[in-house]
Amino acid sequence: MSNANAGMLFAFGMLLLITAVIIAAIIWAASTTKAKASATREANYRELAEKASLDAAEIKASLTELKGRVASIERMMKEVE
Repeated sequence: MSNANAGMLFAFGMLLLITAVIIAAIIWAASTTKAKASATREANYRELAEKASLDAAEIKASLTELKGRVASIERMMKEVE
């Protein structure tokens, strides 16, 4: 192998190595961004689930109160008859 071919082979090898490093960096950055987005989405979902649970408890308490009021109105109506 002559020096000209060795130099060209070295240049192509370095270009291939640099390309591989750039591609690996892009893939790493994309996976990191995807993981951060997933963690944010999970946190938002958890917050939404907690809010829904609190809202459900509030609705349940309101319904219990309304049932009590309706029962007292029914008793009052029976007494009036």
